[in-house]
Amino acid sequence: MKAESKLSRLILVSPWFLLSFIIIPITVILSIKYHVRIPLVGPRLLLVNNICFAFLAACRLLRYLYGLRKEVRYGAAYCRPRQATSIQMPVAEARVVLSGAGYAFAADGGYAEKRDSGYIGTTILYGGLLILLATGSWDNLRQFAGVLLDGVGPATKLSMVESYRSLTIGPLAARPDSLPRMQIISQFLPDSTYPKGATDVALISDDGKEMRTVLKPRDPVSYGAFDIYMAKLVFEPQIVIKTRDSRTLFDAFVKLDPLVQKRGSFSFYGPFEGADLVGGVYYQPEKSLLMVVITRGGKKVVADMVFQVDQQAVQGDYILSCAKMGEWSEIHVVHRRHKGVQVAGGIIALIGLMLRITIRPQRVWLEEAAEGSAIRLSGKEVMRLLRADEG
Repeated sequence: MKAESKLSRLILVSPWFLLSFIIIPITVILSIKYHVRIPLVGPRLLLVNNICFAFLAACRLLRYLYGLRKEVRYGAAYCRPRQATSIQMPVAEARVVLSGAGYAFAADGGYAEKRDSGYIGTTILYGGLLILLATGSWDNLRQFAGVLLDGVGPATKLSMVESYRSLTIGPLAARPDSLPRMQIISQFLPDSTYPKGATDVALISDDGKEMRTVLKPRDPVSYGAFDIYMAKLVFEPQIVIKTRDSRTLFDAFVKLDPLVQKRGSFSFYGPFEGADLVGGVYYQPEKSLLMVVITRGGKKVVADMVFQVDQQAVQGDYILSCAKMGEWSEIHVVHRRHKGVQVAGGIIALIGLMLRITIRPQRVWLEEAAEGSAIRLSGKEVMRLLRADEG
């Protein structure tokens, strides 16, 4: 029973046990940041971790809610101090003094504690954690997050998983059948009106109703249970690099993303890597100007060419050309998450944590000693009360 009691306290009381649920999120973040693949570590394991954490928070919340109506909430076995202090006051007299100050004694009379708001703070903490974790876990179970690159042209069916370049679907994912067809009418390069660019689209439902809107980065448009937004504009030129004797060194599309800060007049950039060369492509969409940087054998070569004007560019030992270029909008389609509820849960948990940190428990263990009493303390009030009475 003693071992069971210790295990029960570890799971249902100890704050250190909660740290075990941080290991997997940290591992997942580090694996993504440093591009290291760790077996079994991924979104599914993170989801399982959060569900278990939510279940533990629920168990602790029920335990603390049950304890609210008790006179003795913490109990003598929880965090009993090792060191004892001797006082000349007999145990019986100390018990009378503490009882008069509002301390509630256990049945054996050797342990007492005073009701404190910190206990309520712990209860609020676990309530907030439960709201935060349960809502987040439910949203992940129902997750639908797709990314597609689309350009001006025919409408794309957002309800078809084949339309997406990447797609994350939860075990209980909402069916995307209600999603419309999306037709991109026009794209706007970054300017004073749209600093990060924008995309004019028509969302067409199955019954033919059309919803016209302008998608902007991080400014989602709601459609049923889904949010649709543009993340960025993307260009994909097909770069061909040959030697002067017509040997092909590189022939592929290079994805160009917006630069956080322009390099000169160039606002888009994408790296590439060939068999024995590496490089990058800079792009200035206003003038359709491409700057290709090639590094091979420790030597760097820079070549400029204007798309659809220059058939090819010759620079050093290389002949460069770009016959095709895709101009895409990166569109994200996500099942709407309950962010407001999660934020509220986080705030509630923070309030509870501050209460717990600010208001410490006032607890005392009393034992008979040769001259007076031996007491063990948690909190400073007990000693102040007993010394005042001795004086």
